[in-house]
Amino acid sequence: MQLAKYARVFALVKLCTLFFYLGYRNAVNESSNGSKVASSTSGSPGMNSTSFEFKPECTTPTEMATSLKQQIEDRVESELSERRRNKAPVHQDNNRGPPAWNSDLLFPHQTVEYAVGAIRVSKDDLMDSFDLFGVPRKKTMGNEDAIMIYNTEKALPAAESLRKIAKEGTDGVIGEADSISDAVGQCDSLNVMMLPVSPNDATCTVVIGNFESYQINKWMRLPKFEGRKIKDRLLNHSLPLIHHPRVTISKGIDEFDLPDLYSNFKKKQKGFLLQHLDALHTWLDNLDGILNELKELLAKRGVVRNNTVIVMTVNSGQSDLLGNFICQARSKGFDIGNVLVFSTDEETHKLVQGLGVASYYDHKNLGDMPKGEAKVYGDPVFARMMLAKVYCVLYVALLGHDVLFSDVDVVWLKNPLDFFHDKSNTEIQKYDILAQHDGSAQPRYNPLSANSGFYYVRANKKSQYLFTSLIYDGALVRKTKSHQQVLVQLLLEHQSMFGLKVKVFDKLLTKEFPGGFHYHQDWKTMRQLLSGNSPAYIFHMSWTENKVNKLKFLQQLGFWHLNDVCMDEQGQKLLEGDILDGSLSERCCSKEAIVTCHFSDK
Repeated sequence: MQLAKYARVFALVKLCTLFFYLGYRNAVNESSNGSKVASSTSGSPGMNSTSFEFKPECTTPTEMATSLKQQIEDRVESELSERRRNKAPVHQDNNRGPPAWNSDLLFPHQTVEYAVGAIRVSKDDLMDSFDLFGVPRKKTMGNEDAIMIYNTEKALPAAESLRKIAKEGTDGVIGEADSISDAVGQCDSLNVMMLPVSPNDATCTVVIGNFESYQINKWMRLPKFEGRKIKDRLLNHSLPLIHHPRVTISKGIDEFDLPDLYSNFKKKQKGFLLQHLDALHTWLDNLDGILNELKELLAKRGVVRNNTVIVMTVNSGQSDLLGNFICQARSKGFDIGNVLVFSTDEETHKLVQGLGVASYYDHKNLGDMPKGEAKVYGDPVFARMMLAKVYCVLYVALLGHDVLFSDVDVVWLKNPLDFFHDKSNTEIQKYDILAQHDGSAQPRYNPLSANSGFYYVRANKKSQYLFTSLIYDGALVRKTKSHQQVLVQLLLEHQSMFGLKVKVFDKLLTKEFPGGFHYHQDWKTMRQLLSGNSPAYIFHMSWTENKVNKLKFLQQLGFWHLNDVCMDEQGQKLLEGDILDGSLSERCCSKEAIVTCHFSDK
């Protein structure tokens, strides 16, 4: 009987001990409870009167579970705090490889799902290695390097030394990789984001691990614009950050103000949006017929050369500049038989034919275009003519031909098609769109700043869809007074969304396509151009307020070859009656440059 009692006591003690150790073993200090055995013996040994009592000092299961839970929670919180101090991960993700965490890591465990390391690489080397960025470069002090963030352990460099630098930095700062190939060697994809360089405002950039987005959203300390004049919408540091369109600037201007449905709702006067819908309806109704007419014209005149058409658009007000382009090109001996001019009025159509160049007058869509010249950049005449430039490029692209679009204020120094058709230049052949640099750094043009007055388009489904999209955005073109900023934003979106390959020739690194920026700000390039020691193919008299100044600048440069008899009112008299093809060339064109000095500082 005694043995049986002791066996039951032993089993009960063991059960209590097992209960006590359940759970997180490091959260509870070892302990054991003894047994209290009270025995009282009366009389001498051998007497039959023996008293025995057993009372184990164990807590009840409920009381012990509550105590154990609290101790475990305290211990877990203690270890988590220690891990946070040491930047150590809570758990190991087997997909990330072995965790090599320590207190020197650049990123804490709270970012390991989207940032585990970072490294610096040369910005120039990066853009040279991936020139399909197609973006001009901004060179400033403090902008020599780009920062790469590694999103996963798998993306970290293979070399152990560089891997360590990426995770821990160098002397407390982001370390540097000597080789682009080493830095990106393990990356299966590379996302690129461009930030403003030396911005005027106190700009911050937030990177968030979340569902992937390729759009930038912008918060600014500006008031809501509704009902406020521009002078009351300026940046104010006392205001909270609120969401604004991404091309809003600190002066309180939204560079992409949307077109209105009605310009006067009470009088039911249609705004740009409804006006464009009407124009779009007309364009779609006549598209097939126009394409058929163009196809016949191109074949009859033999305009298509190497599957390329040089396209220009002009009205009567700008016809002087077109006449000069034709005369100047011929004075240099260039064959311009593959030029197709989209004339927007009957007078210009006759002039172009009289100068011996193919002309198409789309009277259905362009018949109501203004005939006069734009007085200044962005005025209503200018804005209307921008739509004509969109139509003509799309027409030719839809016929399957490459397009070199050129404004009429361009002069040729060499045939630019020789550049774009050079098969030995394999880098150039990779691009769908190649454009002259505008020279402007305004936010509405960034980061490409493509000049919409001189660019080359390879006809494929990507470029055809690009210009179709631009047609549908015609109301925005009217509202923003230029198709340039709309085109630039579409280039960016189609580049990111559809893989459109875009190249804008850097205004400083590329000397083949100088323009108004160089004329006004880069005299070294202009001296080389005028001395004949320049690799330039063309000169574009952009960055000029109006036609009057364009003429004067070109005359002073020695790039003017149109006789006075074909200009302005005298030129209009020449167009009276029937005009035979090429009949005006001899009267209008001067083989020698007509030089006139207008400015002492140009």
